[in-house]
Amino acid sequence: MDKLQPRAIIFDLGSTLIEYETIPWDELGVECAESGRKYLLSKGYDLPGETEFHDAFAKVRQGYRERALESLVEWDVPTVARQLFERLNIPFDDNLIDAFFDAYYEPVQSRLFVYEDVLETLDTLKSACSVMGLVSNTVFPERAHRGELKRFGVEPFLDFAVFSSSFGLRKPHPDIFHHAINRAGVAPGEAVYVGDRYMEDVEGPTGIGMHAILKVVAKREYPPEMPAADRRIERLADLTGHIQA
Repeated sequence: MDKLQPRAIIFDLGSTLIEYETIPWDELGVECAESGRKYLLSKGYDLPGETEFHDAFAKVRQGYRERALESLVEWDVPTVARQLFERLNIPFDDNLIDAFFDAYYEPVQSRLFVYEDVLETLDTLKSACSVMGLVSNTVFPERAHRGELKRFGVEPFLDFAVFSSSFGLRKPHPDIFHHAINRAGVAPGEAVYVGDRYMEDVEGPTGIGMHAILKVVAKREYPPEMPAADRRIERLADLTGHIQA
């Protein structure tokens, strides 16, 4: 298979550049909600018991999750917090929502790490490609991820970053990929997308004419047949076997 010579390379974030899933998301979500609850208690808010609080949070979150699966309209944790606070009669403003989110996110942030081959690979590819960007599905505010990209040294390699929580639609919706292509200033066929999920990161971009490379992650469950994933890697460094650098 000939190497690609794209004008733009666009990356997924989680499990592609930075690892977020160090423990299962459902387990991590419970830790996050409890961290947020403890913050509210520390500020003197009158809250229901632990189980009732977690059940209420999970119920609100599940409603948004189900709608997102059907419509690909993104939700985010601060929106869930606002609705939860209204249900629990907790007075709030934007400052409290931000502070609650920071506490909620701490169990995620404390476990993050960047893969060891990421920075060197990005440096190699940047010298051969005119544009590099990022498109990520996330229910966390963009400000959190901007800080992580800077913290782990990824930010200088990116010309743009698109987060579903800000854009409003999530992968594999074609609009988020069209938006990225416009940001890159290239035609779809001149761009490669790299990510670790088949539907979101392969079917999504190839559906608008982009090339795609699937990063196969051992813990991820994949469909038995993935006809659109004709290019696959296990480490980001393997990209140099598919992209002319």
